[in-house]
Amino acid sequence: MLTTDKSLERIFSRRAWYKDSGINGSTARVYKKRFIEQGLDMETRIKILEACGFKMVQEMKWEDDKKEEKIKADLLKKLQVENALWSFNKSLFSQIPDDLLIEKVLIHLDIDSISSLLTLFPKKMIRNIWKVKMLSQEPMYHQLNRLYAFLYFDISNPDRYIRDSINKKYKSIQCRD
Repeated sequence: MLTTDKSLERIFSRRAWYKDSGINGSTARVYKKRFIEQGLDMETRIKILEACGFKMVQEMKWEDDKKEEKIKADLLKKLQVENALWSFNKSLFSQIPDDLLIEKVLIHLDIDSISSLLTLFPKKMIRNIWKVKMLSQEPMYHQLNRLYAFLYFDISNPDRYIRDSINKKYKSIQCRD
């Protein structure tokens, strides 16, 4: 269960959080600004939470309808179908570390699964794992890296970013005389 403020922080931390809520973009920006400045009244907070799919569990305690455990279980089931976790004991799937789950989802699953991954973990964490695990395997995942850089991580020139990341890595391992 989340408090009203924690629920709103979770909503406002997502990019384009208002898309499926029926709230237009300019109003959403005003709501977020007022919330940050502590000027958003309680009635409006409740309307925002309800529009974004939250339900009140008890007085001022909110629960996300999407349930993080359900999303994680769904991702693990999809990875199992793709045979991406072939080396793991099936009884221990729920204990897979988050960084490995993120890596496998980025490599093996589709755009919808990656979008649900963004609801589970912070974008910064996913981006760091992407940089360490996938960019280091360039050019094997070049097309995926370009897609993720542009679509999810708001990198305006993915090819240059990938090239610079690889060059930076090579410079760090280069022998110095």
